[in-house]
This record gives sequence, structure tokens and C-alpha cells, in this order.
Amino acid sequence: MVGLFAALRASEGPNKARKGNKYQTFDGKMAAVAFAHKAVRNAKLDYHDPEFELIAQGYKRSHGDVDRKQPVTTPMLLKMYELRARHDTESDLMWGSVVLAFFFLDRSSELWGPVVSDKSTGVVRTHCVKAANVILRDNFGTQVGPEEPGAMSVEVIFESHKGDRVAQGTTVRHYKSNHAHLCPVAAARLCLNIRAQWLATGRKLGPYLTSVSSTRTIKKTQVANLIKMSAADMGLPRSDYSTHSLRIGGACALLAAGKSDLAIRLLGRWASWCFTVYTRLRPGMIRDAASCMIKASTWEYHEQGIVPTQNTQHSEGGTPGSLTLQANQVNLPLAVKSRRRKVCG
Repeated sequence: MVGLFAALRASEGPNKARKGNKYQTFDGKMAAVAFAHKAVRNAKLDYHDPEFELIAQGYKRSHGDVDRKQPVTTPMLLKMYELRARHDTESDLMWGSVVLAFFFLDRSSELWGPVVSDKSTGVVRTHCVKAANVILRDNFGTQVGPEEPGAMSVEVIFESHKGDRVAQGTTVRHYKSNHAHLCPVAAARLCLNIRAQWLATGRKLGPYLTSVSSTRTIKKTQVANLIKMSAADMGLPRSDYSTHSLRIGGACALLAAGKSDLAIRLLGRWASWCFTVYTRLRPGMIRDAASCMIKASTWEYHEQGIVPTQNTQHSEGGTPGSLTLQANQVNLPLAVKSRRRKVCG
């Protein structure tokens, strides 16, 4: 019933303009419904029910008054590397987490604090990635330590995340990018090595990858400030960027690289296809678009004896018509006479 109510609010309102309600209006109406159930029937609606939470999140994404952010790009990441306020181990840890967030399409709750508990499914969970769940492997798939030089890939085990309603968990693996500063394997090694150094000196740390003490991690606001500072230095509006820009920046980079929507959805651990609203058209994605369009709209014939010709009379109006085939009738079987191929790059 809640789903039907949400669908009606989204499609009709109802209001004089016959427009769907925004999420804020829908949320207010749901509060009124809950109050009416309590007042009239003494029945309490469970707002922590997983089904209702999923409906509410979907409604918010599609009808919320959301200020969508712009994606972070590789030049902006390199600018962040230059603009770090200091070059101590804590700053290096933050930089490593930024690179991991870009490649693994991390939500801010999966890497940075303050770490909060998610009670939306009725079970208390924290989504922040633990250091023990970041695993380096060599060419043979054998786990290696961060101090060893043979690491070729890194796995991150997400025990739970915002889109995982049943806490099934997800494992994502990335390989070396061979870039001096932007490599997921190098970033993971940096974070794990810093953690090992701190533990060796007796420093008390929490279980999370970005822990800087027993109770504190790298803060989301620190990362957001670094992103906004790099955007301003490049002449871009600070307000258009946040920690979410790293996640959608990674998705846009995957799309520009030709990866499928399904691969992006699985890598980003999205529960729906909502990520498509964040993707942007990049020049590299359409570099060969013009030549592909010409090829796709042109008939090309490669079989010997088949010659493309242009009809001068339309079947009814006498205007130039469509392409037809005139085959050399000598030594050609019927199947070859009628065969044609459309080439699209």
C-alpha cells in the first residue's frame, strides 16, 4: 500500500497542476498518514521497515530537490595531490583514501568519518571499510603484505553498504594502473604501510582503513575541503563538488572507457540504475562517433559480383529511391544475389 501511495504522489500529486510531489511533500504526507493511523486506530507505522526505507530512498532520488554534483576528473585528482596542506603521514593517508574512493566508487560512509551506525534494516551496521578487508595480491593471486613489492592487484571487501539490504557483502578487485600517482594498488599499499608504521610505534588505532586513533578516522569534511580547494584553483565553482564527486567521477571515467552500465552498477554497488543521472558526456566517448555514423548509414558490399546502384524512380512519387542491389547473374547462387551487409563501427 505504501508503494501504491508513493506511485500516486509521484504521478499526480494530487494538486491543481497535476504534477507529482517532491520528496519533501511526500515525506510530510507520510507523516500525516502515520499520525492518522496512531490517532484513529492506535496503530504505529514502522518507519524502520526495510521495504518502506527502500521506497522512500527511491522517491527521494527521483523527486527530491537534489543539488547534483559534478564529477572529479584525473586533472583535478592531480591538483589535489599538489595542494595538500602538509605532507605528513596523516595527509598521505587521506590522499591514499581519495585515490581508492575514485577507483572503487566509494561512498563517503565507506571510507571517512564520523563513522555512524545504519539501523535502516533493523540491524545495526557500519559501512566503513576495515583495514583487514583491504587485501593485496601478486600475479598468482597470493596475498602479500604492503611492504612487499610484488603486489599487482588490490581487493576491497565491503561487508555491507548502503545498497546492500541483506548484508550479503561485495568484493571488488582492481589491478595496477601504471600511473605514478593514480594507482589503486599503490594507494592501498600507502594506506596499509602508514597504518603498520603507526601500530609499530604503539599508536592505538580503530579497525578502519582510515583510522587515525582508536575512536577517530579521516573526516569527510577534510576530504571535501581538499576537493573544493582543487576545484577553485582550476577556476570551477566550489559548490559543484563534494566527496560524492569522487564516486560519480569514477563512474564517468568507466563510462568514457567503454565499460557497460552493468559493470558500472556492480562496481559502484548501486541497488538501481540511478547512477545514470550523474554520468556526463566526455569528448573521449564520442571521438569516433562521426565516422561510425557514416559507416552505419552506408551500405557496403564486399561480395564479388554485387554492385550498389541508386534507383532514380520511387515506387510511387518518382523521387530518388532507396539503394538496391544488381548482381552479376553469371556463376552466382541465389543466396549470394540477395545477401547484403550493413557495417557499423
